[in-house]
Amino acid sequence: MVESVWFSHKEYRYEEGLKENQKIFRWTEQPEMWDWDNCTISVVKISNEKVKIIVRSSHTVSSEYKKSSVKLRYILGFDVVNTIGEPHTEDYHEPPPGNVKGKVYGSTRPRWVIKLENENYFIWQWAEDGKAIENSNVYKIYLILKKEQESIFSDKPEIFDVPTQDDDRVIPAVYQPALDSWKNFVREIHCHKINEKELEVSILFNNEELREHALLNPIYRWVRSLLYGRTLDLETFRVLWNNAIPENFRFGGIYSGQNDIQKDDIHEDKPDISGNVPLHHVKYYFAKAKHPIVFINTSNHAMAEFDTNKRLWKWEYVAWEKDSPIIYGTKSRKEIDNSFKPKIKFW
Repeated sequence: MVESVWFSHKEYRYEEGLKENQKIFRWTEQPEMWDWDNCTISVVKISNEKVKIIVRSSHTVSSEYKKSSVKLRYILGFDVVNTIGEPHTEDYHEPPPGNVKGKVYGSTRPRWVIKLENENYFIWQWAEDGKAIENSNVYKIYLILKKEQESIFSDKPEIFDVPTQDDDRVIPAVYQPALDSWKNFVREIHCHKINEKELEVSILFNNEELREHALLNPIYRWVRSLLYGRTLDLETFRVLWNNAIPENFRFGGIYSGQNDIQKDDIHEDKPDISGNVPLHHVKYYFAKAKHPIVFINTSNHAMAEFDTNKRLWKWEYVAWEKDSPIIYGTKSRKEIDNSFKPKIKFW
């Protein structure tokens, strides 16, 4: 794995937060340059014409939920169609800490940079005295990107090449838009084996925060507390495998389709009159074919095998890592429901 570098990209600033008791998210008309340090870069070929570049970053925080230090992992992916050119040297202003509104850059320094997609994305590092650009981390990344871009495309599901603790269990890796102010993040993932070909996966969220129907948030929390004894949201889907390799998902009533984080009432793939739910082929794997990737796409936690929020950084939940911010377990949906005590019962 190549050492970390800087990553910058042009993007509009967005607004998120709480306004008059309503969760808000909207893109502004203020384009900016966003700069991120300590990033790692990987790449996969996704068609004859495209590669997807994946940028990762992380930092360690103290978790009250796990009562330990955990590593928060972030990821941003973007597609590259144009030919990837060699890195070169240019001057760049020193970015300030954070990407706050109205940020002020420092003095200029020479950097080595790869420019991508009409100069909308930049992978770079500060130039080092006495060192040739051909010996830099950026140049190593360029060679990796170029090799993948020139490789022959296979229509098999792509495996993200990521260093991780080796784990042979079937456990999905989960991605979710990283909107901190909503506190709408994952707390636990449970993988319960149904039979030799099917796994039940239940995800326990800190809360379900609606956006379009925000006035219903207090009602939803009250109803969940009353009926289920919890305010945490719980969503469940199935993973089906063949020859020990997970190949398909079944998202009964929680499929997002093409809907994104601004939608909060999405319940696609409801069972038909015979109880059948469509299958969706796994599109990506994390590190190895035991870890299919799932994207949580909407604010009511509808999900899919693909990402509908490509412009947003995601939290990357890797449940089997020791320093993961989430708890991994093997409880069934029924066991999780029974672990909470509802205030009233109708059965």
